[in-house]
Amino acid sequence: MKNIKIYKTTIYIGTLLLLVNLTACKKEFLEVSPTQQINSKEAFSSLAKIQAAMTGIYDLTTFSGYTNNMILSADVKGNDVMIVSGAANYNRFVAQYQFIETSSNGDVGAWWEYSGKVIANANQFVANIPTSPITDAQKTEFLAEARALRAYTYFWLIRWFAQPYTVNPDALGVPIVRGPLGPNDPTPGRDKVKDVYAFIIDDLKYAETNLPAGRTSVYRMTRAAIQGTLARVYLNMGNWAEASRYAKLARTGKPLSTAAALLTGFNTATTEWIYGINVRTDDNQGFLAVSSFYDPYDSGYSSFRVTDDFFNSFAANDERKKQFLVKSSPTADPSTGAYRRRGEGYLINKFDFTTTTANNQVLMRSAEMYLIEAEAEARLSNEPAAKQALLAVQQRAGVATVVSANTGDALIEEILLERNKELYGEGHKFFDLLRTKKGVNRTGSTVHWKIVNFPSGDNRLVSPIPQSELDANPVLKPQQNPGY
Repeated sequence: MKNIKIYKTTIYIGTLLLLVNLTACKKEFLEVSPTQQINSKEAFSSLAKIQAAMTGIYDLTTFSGYTNNMILSADVKGNDVMIVSGAANYNRFVAQYQFIETSSNGDVGAWWEYSGKVIANANQFVANIPTSPITDAQKTEFLAEARALRAYTYFWLIRWFAQPYTVNPDALGVPIVRGPLGPNDPTPGRDKVKDVYAFIIDDLKYAETNLPAGRTSVYRMTRAAIQGTLARVYLNMGNWAEASRYAKLARTGKPLSTAAALLTGFNTATTEWIYGINVRTDDNQGFLAVSSFYDPYDSGYSSFRVTDDFFNSFAANDERKKQFLVKSSPTADPSTGAYRRRGEGYLINKFDFTTTTANNQVLMRSAEMYLIEAEAEARLSNEPAAKQALLAVQQRAGVATVVSANTGDALIEEILLERNKELYGEGHKFFDLLRTKKGVNRTGSTVHWKIVNFPSGDNRLVSPIPQSELDANPVLKPQQNPGY
């Protein structure tokens, strides 16, 4: 993968980057102010510098073309969210929406590149922390945090660039890189999907065991965030028992917020946030924040809408339906207060976009954990437990006071629909379609301007490995995903 093979090691610290100087690095990352870079030996020479280096890894994830981009792409590649044709957002996400990405696509390149940077820098921790001049307890904590971040990043990568585990665990995945590579080390090829998942789980289990339980900040890896990631990983593998177990662990101590909190814009952490990105004003995301693309007031890159079918899936008494209300809209539907632009679907007011303050980004909530638990228990035929977990989310939304009457496949479909309604805009739908082998089908839509029908396993549901990476790594060149 890009940014894997190291010729010399440079660590950028502080609030900018922790970055390893690697093969095929883009020029701009070789021209950072010298006051913000030190070599790896110095970076791990004191506790203060190690803390700054860890901050640098988190700062990499705030790059708007990385985490935000992946969230938005996972929304727009599904069938509930669409992008307005001809929107004034400089054609951002249009290629993803149409499934016409190429190996030269800049967004796809950023996913690979920045994932590589996070992984490479986490590997520097794995290699250097054991000999650093800090206490054994501090070493254990930093190693756990680095491995958690490495696993979290690999989980994004494997879902974008390989067939789902539930479709073909023996398919080619992404390269597993366990530590820094020197100039004479062989460049890595792609490992199997099942081996990448095993590597992710190993990292997460180590982190779960060794990260102190007392951590509470939702903007750093905590034991709950690690357990939530394990719940996601096992859900994507179809390991229902472990998915349910870890979902319960992750949501413990993270009660669902009030229904009113669902209407405040998701800019500030609530009781149910498990993990998120603390975006500072100096991160300068501006119009590239997730909320900008969902903004209904044309103050950002307002271009994302939901389809009529998705809007109509919300019951009239569903508190979340108020996430489509647009203030002072003279053309709002008087029966609902929602605003539908002709031929463009419904405007979305779930996220509060602002250009004057930072737009924090939620990455994991306890509501998701309840829904993972519900789905997993339903697939295990433990329907009473599934219905109770589902009811927690439905009660908060105001749509149910008693458990569902559905059973079997109907109950599973109800849970999946609840996932759609609760988690839209948070980067889940595309991956849900893939792991459940539904593919992406927009046929019959009167709103989507790009109709697609890709069955499960279709090559077009897997992103291309960036051409720049193929050019830099001859081992990967014959391992490009089919169709690119």
